[in-house]
Amino acid sequence: MELGLFLQPATKPGRPLADIIEWNVEVISEADKLGFHEVWIGQHITSPWEPLPSPQQIIARSVGETSKIRLGTGVEVLYQSHPVRLAAELAQLDQMARGRLMFGFGGGGTPTDAQLYNVDFSTGQHQEMSREALKIILDCWKPGGPDEFNGKYWSVKKPKYSKNYNWHLEPFKPVKQRIGFAGFMPDSSSLKIAGKEGYIPLSFNVSPENVAIHWPVINNAANSVGKTANREQWRHIREIYVADSTKEARNAVLNGFAAEFWNSYFKIIIERLRIEHLFRRPSDTQESQIDAKYLVDSETWFVGDPDTVVSQIVNQYRLTGGFGVLLQMGFDYSEPEAKEGWLRSMDLLSNEVMPKVNAILNK
Repeated sequence: MELGLFLQPATKPGRPLADIIEWNVEVISEADKLGFHEVWIGQHITSPWEPLPSPQQIIARSVGETSKIRLGTGVEVLYQSHPVRLAAELAQLDQMARGRLMFGFGGGGTPTDAQLYNVDFSTGQHQEMSREALKIILDCWKPGGPDEFNGKYWSVKKPKYSKNYNWHLEPFKPVKQRIGFAGFMPDSSSLKIAGKEGYIPLSFNVSPENVAIHWPVINNAANSVGKTANREQWRHIREIYVADSTKEARNAVLNGFAAEFWNSYFKIIIERLRIEHLFRRPSDTQESQIDAKYLVDSETWFVGDPDTVVSQIVNQYRLTGGFGVLLQMGFDYSEPEAKEGWLRSMDLLSNEVMPKVNAILNK
């Protein structure tokens, strides 16, 4: 099992954007030094709790400060950019990264972002636009560039090329195995796309039992077109905090920013969407409040000393049938009194927890 990061990025509102960027770049650089294999950076416009509008810019900055770690958009929201422009930008960025780029795509999940663009979530307009956009992007990356396309939302006209003017932009190396789609709903359309096309499926942080439901969705989609999905591609995104003692880890989460982010922001989202059940363990009472304490106590979040977290990861692996990459959800622990603990958590996760996990899984 490989280890990575997923940076939404969870951030306390009101912090200067410049400071937020510095923290996330520092975390990416530290992850590279610690041997993390990849990091995905989110995209939001109207959420001050998740405030980075351009994962590409964070990746471009991080390319020069890292050497091995794969860098992914998590995700590029496809209704927000003309697909030809996005294809050109990503091709250039992959050249800059010399093939370390991963291409996370999606239709977005922030209603106010969609309203800003006058896109209607209720009719599935964002998904329609995303399907058209992805088709154009992939067309741009084939030899000769994009052909003419007349869609419902996007159009492309093939220029009259000449000796001095032609389509010349392409990624550093083939992209198919580096394209990802993320989802968390039990019947996620994004995860179906991943299965059908052979892309990377990323499962968000619902309870382990509800993550397990994702695999039949992915594999059935693959089977529908004569393919078999590969569990080694499957990424699981999970809140993880490791400390030298479980008491220390629980205190850092429940009295730190992770709990504040969940209780003041994300909990409100799942309650509005009426999807609390996705984060509840099936054996627990349906009246359980899905706050940060519940998520830690129920071991939906992996919080504890190294041996505790090893057990939690192995349990999720076995419950879900196996997966290839574990992504630690990132939180803003940049305050001086919290920073050392967060970086220590990353170190313990990479150098103590994951070797033990893989030793158990390889028996």
